[in-house]
Amino acid sequence: MLHRATPRLRGNTTGRTGEIGAVTVTAAGKFVFGDWLDMHLEYLIVAVALWTIYIVTRRRSNPSVLRRWGFTTAGLAEAAVLSALALLAGAGFCVVYAVVTRTGIVSWNLVVLLALYPIWGLVQQFLLVALVADNVMAIRKERSQEFAVVMFAALLFSAIHFPEVPLMIATFFLGSATTLIFFRTRNIWMPGVLHGWFATLFYFLVMEVDPLEPLLAVAFGR
Repeated sequence: MLHRATPRLRGNTTGRTGEIGAVTVTAAGKFVFGDWLDMHLEYLIVAVALWTIYIVTRRRSNPSVLRRWGFTTAGLAEAAVLSALALLAGAGFCVVYAVVTRTGIVSWNLVVLLALYPIWGLVQQFLLVALVADNVMAIRKERSQEFAVVMFAALLFSAIHFPEVPLMIATFFLGSATTLIFFRTRNIWMPGVLHGWFATLFYFLVMEVDPLEPLLAVAFGR
């Protein structure tokens, strides 16, 4: 098995069910505030702020939780290599698709998103792999199989992006890759970067969508 969690890191399941519940509420908020009420920017700001507060608060009461969540330099080098390989495959697909279909858009917003999207990607990966996949493994213990948990996380991540079918397919593979990398390395930084960069390229080159444009329109009243 690839999973490297130690008994000390996995032994205490207190609060893990609550974390999964909080992630579920966050995902539901995406559909309500982001999709239904079209409050994408407001949702992003509130979600990032609340989860940042949670991380800081938990770190103050239990500094070792950062290791469990992958917010250390442990496994960073291996995670960087694995993420780079996954990004190379994903970016290669996006470029080939854009060339073959003669689609895709390129603008300065692509560069901006390559710099900023990893922040939101990190938050999403924290929720997906550290608070859902890892907690499921801890709660079920020996009853869990890593492959089943990886598939569960990938399917969940895909479902959150309903009803955009191309995005659902892409996020299934992205969720599989990032969950495996986290289980292998116990590092969350690189999956966050992988998420941000792949998502940016997929939006621009495959879906022909500039996700930054509507956010800027809301922020500056355009």
